[in-house]
Amino acid sequence: MSETTPNPAPQRKRVTRRDLVRGIGIAGAAGLLAGGAGGYFMSPRRGGTTAGAAGGGETIKFGIVAPVTGPYSGDGQEMVRGAELAVEDINAAGGVLGRQVELVIGDIADQAPENFIQVAERLVSRENVAAASGGYTTATSVEFPTYAQAGVPLFHTNTLQANTDYVVKHGITNIFQCCPTEPWYASGFLQLMQEWIDQGVWVPSSQSAAVISSNDSYSISIATVMQEGLREMGWDITMYEEVSVPYADWGPQLSKIRNNPPGLIFVTDYLAGDLASFAKQFATAPTPSLLYQQYGPSVPEYIDLAGDAANGVVWSTTIGTLPDEMGLAFRERYAKTYGTEAGLSQSGAQYDIVRLWALAASRAGDPYNFEAVSSAVSALTFRGVVGTYRFGAEELTAIPYPDATDDPSLGMPHLTYQIQDGEQVLFSPAPYGKGEFVLPTWL
Repeated sequence: MSETTPNPAPQRKRVTRRDLVRGIGIAGAAGLLAGGAGGYFMSPRRGGTTAGAAGGGETIKFGIVAPVTGPYSGDGQEMVRGAELAVEDINAAGGVLGRQVELVIGDIADQAPENFIQVAERLVSRENVAAASGGYTTATSVEFPTYAQAGVPLFHTNTLQANTDYVVKHGITNIFQCCPTEPWYASGFLQLMQEWIDQGVWVPSSQSAAVISSNDSYSISIATVMQEGLREMGWDITMYEEVSVPYADWGPQLSKIRNNPPGLIFVTDYLAGDLASFAKQFATAPTPSLLYQQYGPSVPEYIDLAGDAANGVVWSTTIGTLPDEMGLAFRERYAKTYGTEAGLSQSGAQYDIVRLWALAASRAGDPYNFEAVSSAVSALTFRGVVGTYRFGAEELTAIPYPDATDDPSLGMPHLTYQIQDGEQVLFSPAPYGKGEFVLPTWL
């Protein structure tokens, strides 16, 4: 494969949130999207390759890989809807290089590896997509060779270090991880914890933690980094367990927690239904423990299922719709279109990704010149409704803010929320966080 034109390597600087300069402007990056994209969507670039490698004025197919059926369908629905809204915007502006975009859905259902492989082969070989995107991939990247060999750009938000490692190891230049990887969840939360303790905002009932993970590499990786970080801080791990999802009866785990109450309960199972069940069962007899749950509370059904038990829960995502002018406008439009509120992660992410691809394809001059499109993606700094997309030179993975860069205009914000009175309150990082962390009522 040919090399792409990379971004300069990001500055890997670890900072605490108290060190951040509040109010750093992001108007420059936003202008790239709001001011530049429309013209690129509407007409070919002079002097570039003419559009037509896949058949003149035919529609350009874009694949969306999502679990539209099965236990993850809540997230899958978010992905498809976000992509639909992006396609609607692109086509309303004249399409990509004068051609309309058509969304092709590939259902990965229960996320079995063979489903990913079959969807990849269908999109690449039979549907002739110009690019594809999705929220999930396999942990082993078994579908990546299909996209890599064809050159078809693949975008995903699977948040898995193993996927990034695979891309680097095999020198792949057309697969982009559009969010930071999962170890940042634990390291970022450890920073927040220490700040709360230093500031007296939270005084743990004990320097101990119970850690519960689902038995997949993503969840285990976060749980492992968290345990290592806690031990470095002098904390004890009173319990570590792995469960198979979906998981509904948390009685055995909660019994152990109640027999030896920890200062922190850290759950890395990310299925919304599982986490809602845990919160409800925990709320019947809470221990003096701060409760963190991984990602799942971003899905709208979580609060519906957990009810009042959701209040006080802390969670985070390395890619999520921001509560700023752009993000709020997207969420308002989503609600108006679909009659329900948007989730806080996948809908906005897929909305951004399709538009990012459209901009890159237009700059390349031909959406089916895969090498040129991938090179254009690598060179972009793109401000979307979930923040800034800018990829590392070799790993083609989004750079986290404030964990790896202290400039919010150059990194994807690692967002931390708390559910308060049934509402999602973003409190970190600045300048995006408008709310404040408060002690849960059971503390």
